[in-house]
Amino acid sequence: MIKLTTMFMSFQKLMILLLFPACLTGQTLKGIVYDYKSVAKNIGVFNVTSKDYTYTSENGEFSIWASINDTLLFSSEFYEHQKLVVKENHFKDTNVIELKININKLNAVNITNSPKAKTFNAKVYSSNLGEQLLNDMKNRPYLYSPPPNPRGDLTLLPDLIRSLFKIKKREKVKPPEPIDYKGYYALFNKNNLFTETLLRENLDIKTKDIPLFFDFCGSKQLNAKLLSKENHMILLDSLVKFSRVFNEPNTKDVNHFNTD
Repeated sequence: MIKLTTMFMSFQKLMILLLFPACLTGQTLKGIVYDYKSVAKNIGVFNVTSKDYTYTSENGEFSIWASINDTLLFSSEFYEHQKLVVKENHFKDTNVIELKININKLNAVNITNSPKAKTFNAKVYSSNLGEQLLNDMKNRPYLYSPPPNPRGDLTLLPDLIRSLFKIKKREKVKPPEPIDYKGYYALFNKNNLFTETLLRENLDIKTKDIPLFFDFCGSKQLNAKLLSKENHMILLDSLVKFSRVFNEPNTKDVNHFNTD
């Protein structure tokens, strides 16, 4: 009886030893991604822990290798980022992920439907200018109290109007700065996510082609704001797409580089 009990306990220990590594190495996690009205395709699914990544299919479905306690990040330019910490129950069924629309991104895109410019009306323009001048004189009278002028007060009116236009003039908006090849070099030398290993193993860029790949990415004129930490997943998504084009035949010819 004692021998049977001992053998049974040994068998239990053996099974634990055999199964334990399988729990550590992970398994395939499946799911489907929706937005507020339908399935969401081409959404980046990034395993922050293992650095694996994939994209949702045309039906919004995905599968990715993961382990318990790994963090999955679902990202796309027009949706808010969403994280999922993997638990044991996530492997038992198809997981449903719902993404929220990024309102700021939509507002930035929907600028083509602006109303047509109104026809210039000289009477209305003069009336508005006079009203602005009177209001400004009430609010800031100290600007309209010059020393006595022998030419008469009316001669100062053109100067006052010019001053008003200078006050109302808005500063010119600077165009966004693009990321050049130097920006990519700096990023991949200082960042823990963007590394040479990522280039070689995940983006399939050969070591000798890295400088040419950085030149290729620089020609795409991505906004330098993507270098900030909160936009790294969007930048990674762009680099994945660039690498696919770069690895196509004849793309490495610099004559094929463009800024489309």
